[in-house]
Amino acid sequence: MKLPGKKHAPEQPTSTPAAAPDVEPVAQAATWTNGSRLGSKGISFLIVGALVCGPVGLVLAATSGGSSSAAPQEAKTEQVSPLQQSAGSFAAGYVGAWLGATQDDSAALGTYTDTNVQQLAKTGFEYRNVAVASIVNDENAQLSQVVVAADVKDDTVEEGKGDQWPRRYFQVVVSAAGSKLVAVGLPAPVAGPAAGTDSPRLNYGDSISSSSAAGKTVTAFLAAYLTGQGATEPYTAPSTSIPAISPAPYSDLTVSSIDGETAPAEQPEDGATVKVYATVVAANSVGQQATSTYTLDLRARADRWEVAALGTPPALSDQTATSATTPTPSPTGDSPQKGN
Repeated sequence: MKLPGKKHAPEQPTSTPAAAPDVEPVAQAATWTNGSRLGSKGISFLIVGALVCGPVGLVLAATSGGSSSAAPQEAKTEQVSPLQQSAGSFAAGYVGAWLGATQDDSAALGTYTDTNVQQLAKTGFEYRNVAVASIVNDENAQLSQVVVAADVKDDTVEEGKGDQWPRRYFQVVVSAAGSKLVAVGLPAPVAGPAAGTDSPRLNYGDSISSSSAAGKTVTAFLAAYLTGQGATEPYTAPSTSIPAISPAPYSDLTVSSIDGETAPAEQPEDGATVKVYATVVAANSVGQQATSTYTLDLRARADRWEVAALGTPPALSDQTATSATTPTPSPTGDSPQKGN
């Protein structure tokens, strides 16, 4: 289902390189593994910076095995500073070395701190999925408070249930006052973020039919984006490039609902815009399926709606946050069932 219109070549984005950091971080290549204890499990290492939140606030970056290009964002976002990047990497390596250090093997930890001033255990901790949860910088003091998250093996949490990997959080203070990054003190276990049940009200009050002009654009674009059924260019604005996820993670897509901040016209005037919120059910060829929600900005051109942005911040109501749940989709037609 394609709308009329010619394909167009996307404009090439330009970017300005970040300024070089004032400090020279220490390369810690030996600290990214946990030795033979992990075997083939490995460590998923992620870095998330530029977070303006408390030291125990959590903003985890989820990554996928496939590659996809990030959609252009109209909203301005704060750039990750070189200090934050270096401090986050340094702190994650430090926590890994600290968790895995033993009385017989503390060489990795010794690259970060003096191992003679602490008591080391005979057996180190197994860990995986190390990620930077938050970074708070004090530029004046050239200090960074970094919270690092990791799954740490601990079978004592619930006895008799085999291997358990609770998510743990550790705060690290990193100084950049000298020519190199230096750890201030030892990692300190801290409480993780509390999960809340209240969420802001969304401000999408107009239901959009999938057979409407705007609905057809949203449906065809998301099908191309998620399943590879055609290209995304016919449904995007000329100045917008949103390549499909490659390789495509799904083979089947059902759009359960589309809601708009306002009701989009069937024959819109050029330049008209509308924010929409789409709930979709996507499934792969082996029956696994997932429900997702997407925010899109649509812009009118040549009597048609085009996607101007994907993944923009959702439109929120001015009302006080209230308990809310994701709407239960009710897809029509035959679609693969969720696998066990």
